[in-house]
Amino acid sequence: MPRTKEQFEEIRKNTRHLILENALILFAEKGFKGTSINDIAKASGVSKGLAYNYFNSKNDLMIAVFSLLEEKIGEAFIEIEKIEDPFKKLKTMINIMFKFLKEDEKFWQLYMNFTFQPEVQSGASEFMTEFLSGIFNELEKLFRKMGVKNPKEESKILAAIFDGIGFHYILEKEKYPLDKMRKYLIKKYSRENLIGSV
Repeated sequence: MPRTKEQFEEIRKNTRHLILENALILFAEKGFKGTSINDIAKASGVSKGLAYNYFNSKNDLMIAVFSLLEEKIGEAFIEIEKIEDPFKKLKTMINIMFKFLKEDEKFWQLYMNFTFQPEVQSGASEFMTEFLSGIFNELEKLFRKMGVKNPKEESKILAAIFDGIGFHYILEKEKYPLDKMRKYLIKKYSRENLIGSV
């Protein structure tokens, strides 16, 4: 029995997602330069030609992986938008970031690897700038609502702390006190602790 148009679309969607997931894993493990389209196609169980059917180049694939990363983070942050209290909102954001780091380690490893690869920076600098700018803006708005002094600078400090924790966690894994750091940040940015900063 021939497949319907909808079935073909579903197969295309699943194949594209499979290629993206394997690209993410290989980029994270081997780096952008060390990964070929052929490697990704092989890991996905498709031909190199079919992989090029979905993505014109490795650079296009990299941008698509970044978009997938942004989409995943966006989905995780949906519940944050419903919270009115800025202190509760930031606490939820911190919890989600740590949950995301622990459960989606490959994404964080990918982000870290891409940050330190010049060939990736040049190809995705606009995307990364836009992505990071969105995070900075959200944090700045929160700190402004809290009445914290220098909300713009504070947003960059917290983003840098997130990056640092992620980097050290990837390096140390089981040895790194991830949950202690989560609790420490929640306390540091609590309403009670920030009273002296407002």
